Amino acid sequence: MNRFDTMIEGLREEMEVPEKVWEKYMDTLENLPARRPAGARRCLKYASLAAAMTAAVFFCAANPVVAARIPVIGKIFEKIEQFLLFSGEYSEKAEPLAKETGDKGTEAFFIYSAEDAGVKFTASEIYCDGLSVYVTAEVELEQGGLEEISGDSMYLGGNWKLAGGETEKPLENNNLEGKAIDDRTFIGMIKFDPEEMEAQEGTLELELSMIGFDDLTDLALEDISASHKIEGNWSLRLPFHVDSEAERTIRIGKEENGYRIDQVVVSPYQVITYTDVPYVKNAMTPEEFENMMREKTGGSDEFGLTYEEYMERQGKVYQTCCTIVFNQDDEMLRRVEEYQGRCVSAVQGKEISRLYIYLVDDKDALDKLDKGCERSEVAKVAAASAEVEVKKAD
Repeated sequence: MNRFDTMIEGLREEMEVPEKVWEKYMDTLENLPARRPAGARRCLKYASLAAAMTAAVFFCAANPVVAARIPVIGKIFEKIEQFLLFSGEYSEKAEPLAKETGDKGTEAFFIYSAEDAGVKFTASEIYCDGLSVYVTAEVELEQGGLEEISGDSMYLGGNWKLAGGETEKPLENNNLEGKAIDDRTFIGMIKFDPEEMEAQEGTLELELSMIGFDDLTDLALEDISASHKIEGNWSLRLPFHVDSEAERTIRIGKEENGYRIDQVVVSPYQVITYTDVPYVKNAMTPEEFENMMREKTGGSDEFGLTYEEYMERQGKVYQTCCTIVFNQDDEMLRRVEEYQGRCVSAVQGKEISRLYIYLVDDKDALDKLDKGCERSEVAKVAAASAEVEVKKAD
């Protein structure tokens, strides 16, 4: 028995090795050269490589924690895409950011990476559906502590923008959504929403200044900010191409009861509805204005502005309203955000061939709708509605 066989037998005695792994090892040995032909150094090199790989298979198969730490860069989407808020099939469309080059080989695997304050942030893949830019990333924490993370997100602070266009935007709800794969590693996706997407390619500039998370011991705390905050500087420039076939814009222009449903934009991951709702005058009376100002001035009658000036400054007050969207199977799409006539709903893997859009301004009905209900119930209380066919992209 040679030294390698002795090592393998020792490993098998110290740890449980699955039978299939053992069979693979035996197959590998049987296929190695039986003698040293000309060029024996090359054969010996291949034999040594096979032996090393076999030992690695043994070790990882018997140690799942170690196996989990095998690099996942370039393959994060396939591990988390079905569990995201904006879930869907990204892995077949996304561009891997880590690419090998002829000069540096696999060393170029980490070119989209930044490290500071004991934290390494590595961008993995990127995809743009014409509406948003989706980026997967791996965060490695030197200090560890991720096995006790609460929830499915890490908090990010900083700014971002598209190169050559928009001004910088603060990272507000752009969390890294995903999962911890061990005590020091978290993988996830960030969704960025540019105001305009006209070019077919671009570069996303990301300037991170904080990476944080909560752990299970912080659930009782009243502070809603991250309990573990690591401040530093992580800067990345991430190139992307726009998937021009993913997004479809459907003009509607339907008016009803003072409401207008302008258009809907559909991608495999989100539905964005644009509407215009009526506005109402601020109902505050002069007496209510005076009471409010006295509270602010500590009882003084010196308000600093008149009732008329205050009302003019308030501007338009839009009617309270929310947008509810169903697909052809009467499945309600999850409403994620709605602000100033723009409602974003997550598709979450649902088939979309027809959409039913409802605008609801009944406050009692809205409370009920948040808990979910049938499309027929929504239709009864809707102030305006529209039905549109969504054709597949050519």
